[in-house]
Amino acid sequence: MDQLTRAVVEPKNPALNASRNLNLPHSPGIRAGDFIFISGMVSVDPETGEHSLGTVASETRQILSNMAHLLESAGSSLQRVVKVNVFIYDMLELANMNRVFAEFFPDEPPARTVCGVQLSFGFKVEIECIALAGH
Repeated sequence: MDQLTRAVVEPKNPALNASRNLNLPHSPGIRAGDFIFISGMVSVDPETGEHSLGTVASETRQILSNMAHLLESAGSSLQRVVKVNVFIYDMLELANMNRVFAEFFPDEPPARTVCGVQLSFGFKVEIECIALAGH
């Protein structure tokens, strides 16, 4: 049986490594074979590494920008994302999240699930994804 190649994905910008900076028991992402699994990301200022609370739209924009950076750090991109899970604090805000989401995924968007949940620390949005690894 072949052993699966597995490696931790680290952002090139250390301010975006919430796992390490906040001493969380998970990796920012894992590359396993031909896939990259990105852990749930919340809005973090890429300059300071601090939480960046805002509106659903502003948090979604910051998360997807940071996610693009993390995927590029792993040799992939948002264009290679195949599945996204979005956690939002209020489903009545779905249209606001969708407007920003469509900016980042204008054509042939990935498969997606959206769930209304209670998020920690006052965040309004958390997003995780699965992408194809670059070759």
